[in-house]
Amino acid sequence: MFKRRKPLTALQQAKEFVWPSMGWKRMALYLKHRILRMPDSNHKIALGMAFGSGVSFSPIMTTHFAQAAFLAYIFRANIPASLIGTAFGNPWTFPFIWWASLTLGSNIFLLLGLPAASSMPKDFDLGILWEMLNTDPLRIAFPMLLGGYILCALTVAIAYPIYFNLIKSARAKLACRKAKL
Repeated sequence: MFKRRKPLTALQQAKEFVWPSMGWKRMALYLKHRILRMPDSNHKIALGMAFGSGVSFSPIMTTHFAQAAFLAYIFRANIPASLIGTAFGNPWTFPFIWWASLTLGSNIFLLLGLPAASSMPKDFDLGILWEMLNTDPLRIAFPMLLGGYILCALTVAIAYPIYFNLIKSARAKLACRKAKL
């Protein structure tokens, strides 16, 4: 019933993922309306969104939806809100997320005296990264996993009160507008 008449090709879907044809502002407005109309408590929705934002720091790329839904299920948060929260990790933010995860994990490994990516050369570029991934992928993977999940926990702790207050105030504003009608 709500499908396109002519389905998008894989290339068009990839383009829509990186740059939505409806525009970023309209996409954000759509997500805002979807979140405010969810039939759940402010706490559950905010917690779900925080879990979605947090798992964006996981370097395991294809599992963000599954991780967010799993955490929301375990902690009885709103699962659709957790899926929407994963939009925090997108092609524009992933390079910064990966850099932060790798840097934090490497510094922790360095503090523990373990070998990690912290000993990368000063003239670092993508060729060196590709060579490291082909020869010794665990040198980057383990620090990135550690740093990513620490940043995940920090993001959930920081994002939850922000999302909670935003949802609470927006719903109050919506209820006030409905009462005036």
